[in-house]
Amino acid sequence: MKRFDILDAWRTLAIVLMAAYHFLYDLYIFGIISANQLFSTPLNVLERFICCSFILLAGASARFSRNNLRHGLIVLAAGLVVEIGAAVGGQTIRWGVLMLLGASMVLYHFLGKDLQRIPPAVLGCGGFVLFFAARAWTEVTQVSAKWLYPLGFTYPGFRSADYFPLLPWFFLFLLGTVLGGWCLANRDNPLLTKPLPKALTWPGRHSLIIYVLHQPVLYGISYLIWG
Repeated sequence: MKRFDILDAWRTLAIVLMAAYHFLYDLYIFGIISANQLFSTPLNVLERFICCSFILLAGASARFSRNNLRHGLIVLAAGLVVEIGAAVGGQTIRWGVLMLLGASMVLYHFLGKDLQRIPPAVLGCGGFVLFFAARAWTEVTQVSAKWLYPLGFTYPGFRSADYFPLLPWFFLFLLGTVLGGWCLANRDNPLLTKPLPKALTWPGRHSLIIYVLHQPVLYGISYLIWG
């Protein structure tokens, strides 16, 4: 199936913004900027926009994929590599955004046909409501079992520099599948058919490898300059 350049360009924007944000995070690690500067409201909003973009676009792509199981397992493996790399670098990442995306793709492989029978408006509204309901539930719930954190239930002392559990974020992924369904139903829409320059779409088409490699490169550069 022909790709939608507008979605690849959106993913490219998210990749560029993510790299810029992570570079600022490296500056914070090396003491160049303060915690108040990094964790300011504008940058917090930017970080949420980046992550929500990746999740929505992954959901949309799940509607186009011929093998969500294979893609999901690849993304899960990449997420594991990121977590191991973070541990080597002295940081803790447990169930970061790649783990969420991979697990969501695997789940959609098994649930997608049933979910596609639900009218898009119902699935979209339901996903929106369930997202906020699940978020409110998990934010006030802690458990003693330490293996439930992928679902969103943390235990006292839990820490992760990047944490996107299935509850509530899988429901945002489902909203992305509604977006993907709209794209398929309106594939002749000028917004979707308009070709865009390769410079705007190429990074978005190779986002996984860029995601895995960008932070080691940025951290290495920062270390050489300020380490």
